[in-house]
Amino acid sequence: MFRSSTGFKAQYHYLTLLVASDFDEWRIVLTGPGLTIHGHRQFGEAKAKQHAVDIAEIYFRQEKHEDLPPMPQVDWAPLGAGEWLNWRP
Repeated sequence: MFRSSTGFKAQYHYLTLLVASDFDEWRIVLTGPGLTIHGHRQFGEAKAKQHAVDIAEIYFRQEKHEDLPPMPQVDWAPLGAGEWLNWRP
C-alpha cells in the first residue's frame, strides 16, 4: 500500500531539493541530472530544509568543483498529491 507524505520541494541551481515528513522525522532527498542524494533524517521542518540546502552547497563545492553563489532565498513549495510516496505493505 502506498501512503502519501506531506513535504516541500525547491529548486537550488540545477538540483531539486525534497523534504518530506515521515511521522516524527523528515526525510531529505536531492535529485539532479543522473544524481540522487539521500540526506540525514531531521526532526523539524526548518532543520530539514536547511540540511537540504547545506547538502546542495557542499555537493557543488566538493563533488562538482563549481563555484556557484549561495542562493539568497530558496522558494519552497508544498509537495503535490502523490509526489512522495512511502510503501507500507
